[in-house]
Amino acid sequence: MMLSRVADALFWMGRYLERADHLARAVGVTSSLELDLQGVLADPVELEWTALLAQYQQAPPIHRESEDAVTAVQRWLLTDISNTGSVIVCVNRARNNARSIRGSISPPMWRELNKLHWRLSDIAFQERVADSPHDFCEETQMGVLLFHGICDATMIQDEGWHFIQMGRYLERADKVLRTLDAKLGLFVAGEVTDLPVSVLQWAAVLKRCAAYEAYQRLSIGRVEPERIIEFLLKHPEFPHSVRFCLSRVFQSLGVVSGERVVRGDTEPGRTVGRLVSDLTYLDRLTLGAAGLREFLSLSLQRCGLIGQLLQQQYSLQ
Repeated sequence: MMLSRVADALFWMGRYLERADHLARAVGVTSSLELDLQGVLADPVELEWTALLAQYQQAPPIHRESEDAVTAVQRWLLTDISNTGSVIVCVNRARNNARSIRGSISPPMWRELNKLHWRLSDIAFQERVADSPHDFCEETQMGVLLFHGICDATMIQDEGWHFIQMGRYLERADKVLRTLDAKLGLFVAGEVTDLPVSVLQWAAVLKRCAAYEAYQRLSIGRVEPERIIEFLLKHPEFPHSVRFCLSRVFQSLGVVSGERVVRGDTEPGRTVGRLVSDLTYLDRLTLGAAGLREFLSLSLQRCGLIGQLLQQQYSLQ
């Protein structure tokens, strides 16, 4: 078994990079959606950007001089180092973890993560966020994708690689669940009643989860909430579905615990296994019922518990 310090750094490197990737994509999609909703909704800023802040449990930022509301939120979520959940801080934390265990990752992995850090830290590059967040968001997403491609191509897929995967996929499952829960909250509250607006917003949900093209291949031209929810929760082969993500966590647990198949002998394995089973057998009646938000809330709690149990089992801090 590897040292807990190394396992901790690898696990959180994976989590922070996935967190940065998802937030960058969410900001980019929300920026595009805001343009689509101009003239359709009275105040798309209030509806979309406030909802995004709430999803990430962020308080509205204080406006700087000459900043409008949208620019302030974009800066806060992307480049503000005083926000511990911003994209730039998540990338910096991933880099700090990687730097502390450079001997446990391949040199190309370190070089790519270091380059991403310096590209995003460039002041001139950050100032362009005020005009448009597109370049910053795309740079983040492509940098994270390139890092993981290099990771898979150059790193021995041993315990260390699996700790990265557990952090990556547990974080992804959590963020997809939060995206669905936040969007359902708007509809339950009655803030979205217009069908064209609903179609735009559910399409945006797919895009935030990197799922729009994959979903369209299965349901051409049909942006239906029930189908979207089912796809994002339980598709067995789509890399951003919650079921797929937690199945990967389950598999990696088997490797780091020394078992080829997890038998449920450990509390983390049992907890992940139960949630994967619930997602596998989730039926359409449940997906369309009022209990869906309760299921999402419970699943989020269990994802949080899985992280805590992994910390206890493997001394992750």
